[in-house]
Amino acid sequence: MPAEIAPPELARLIDFAERSREHDWSLRSALTRYAQGQPQRASDVLALVRRIESVIPSHLASLRRDGPTLWDELQSSDAPPHTGDSVLPELLRGMIEFDRLGDILAEWAADPTGPTGERPDSAVDAVTLDVDQRLEQLGVPHEERQRPPRQRS
Repeated sequence: MPAEIAPPELARLIDFAERSREHDWSLRSALTRYAQGQPQRASDVLALVRRIESVIPSHLASLRRDGPTLWDELQSSDAPPHTGDSVLPELLRGMIEFDRLGDILAEWAADPTGPTGERPDSAVDAVTLDVDQRLEQLGVPHEERQRPPRQRS
């Protein structure tokens, strides 16, 4: 049986897209509601989520081995740089941004008219820009768009 990821906060972060939040909304499910008025923004977020999810499996051994050290580094701005997997700390920082966005979107999805009635467009834009830049700097590949099969006439 493979070792679990520790600490529990890091394990929850790894599940940032599917983890249940406010009123049982996940980031993905909240994006479905958000996409009804902002399909392009929702699509941009999902593309970045998929990019992150495509590279996480290759870092699972490091996460299991160095989880507590990585988590301490992420929690402290004065922590020494992690000496293991050089991509992982920045990838996790991007996941933290999406995790926070997931909370914002879940809160909005639970009550879209809310106290202000405003959509979280500025938060979505800021996080999308930040995470996209991080993934570009890390060299995380873009998802290859698959075209539907051509139909014969």
